[in-house]
Amino acid sequence: MVMAVPLLHALRKELNTELWAIGKESAIHLYNGLDLFDRFVPIHNTGLPLFIETTNKLKKVGFVRGITLPHSFRSALFFFNLKVPERIGFDRNRRGFMLNVKVTESPRLESTVEHYLRIADTLGIERTIASPVLSVTPDEENKFDQEFTNMAKPYTVMIVGAQYGPSKCWPAAYFSELADIIIENSRLNVFMLPGQNEHGIADTIYAGIKQKDRARIMSMNIRDMKVCLSRAAAVVSNDTGPRHISAALSIPTVVLAGPMDERYTSYSSPSTRVLSKDAPCRPCNRKKCDRGHECMTGIKPQEVAGIVGDIIEKRA
Repeated sequence: MVMAVPLLHALRKELNTELWAIGKESAIHLYNGLDLFDRFVPIHNTGLPLFIETTNKLKKVGFVRGITLPHSFRSALFFFNLKVPERIGFDRNRRGFMLNVKVTESPRLESTVEHYLRIADTLGIERTIASPVLSVTPDEENKFDQEFTNMAKPYTVMIVGAQYGPSKCWPAAYFSELADIIIENSRLNVFMLPGQNEHGIADTIYAGIKQKDRARIMSMNIRDMKVCLSRAAAVVSNDTGPRHISAALSIPTVVLAGPMDERYTSYSSPSTRVLSKDAPCRPCNRKKCDRGHECMTGIKPQEVAGIVGDIIEKRA
């Protein structure tokens, strides 16, 4: 939900009432330090009993407006069950009957940031920032330092997986080669941060790295990952969530863009450098490639290493 920050920033500045957020417990760590919410209500799982329990508790609050950012039926049902007077969202997934303020869809493909900002436009709220920003709090820094005592700086972070699917993943052998080039040509260590169910990818990459003494696989939650990214000299990432976190923290981020239409994630970001290669089938937006994965194999480790080298030189 990093790309929702410009919308949330506009809401925070405009509203003179309390702004509450309801979502996954891990998500709040992304927003710590931004002073966006008065209160955060965590939802621990998606089971029906807990959904009903949470709804019953929140009915007593007396919300006057509910904005549903996800396009799911369930998120609209949540505010509908709460009997919130003003229920706002995009009319998708047959949920329009539960919304009484429907956000106008763009006739053209637009970035997710712009998509969310349409909600502000619909509500007549002035836009304040155009790109996501994030912050790290002293408490998050302290907790990170207590848990990760052996992460020697300086370092480069590699985001080697992609929750969307394997079509977004740069070849493991390319990541291994890139790590060796970075280690050989700089003082940087290399840390891989695999997400859930991505440790197999990281293990394969690590096995292919020759200079293993300066490369490691690190498991982190969102809070610790945010701190880790904020201290990186550079980040090399598949086109997946953490790339937006590092860019929003103003860390130079090289994005390996494959099958997706880049307009979905396009926004002004001086910290982001997107690499892509033309292929007859690109963009296909598929989770799995049934061809030669040309859009990713065309991005070579030496090219990425050259960009990382330029970043390091400029930051020295």
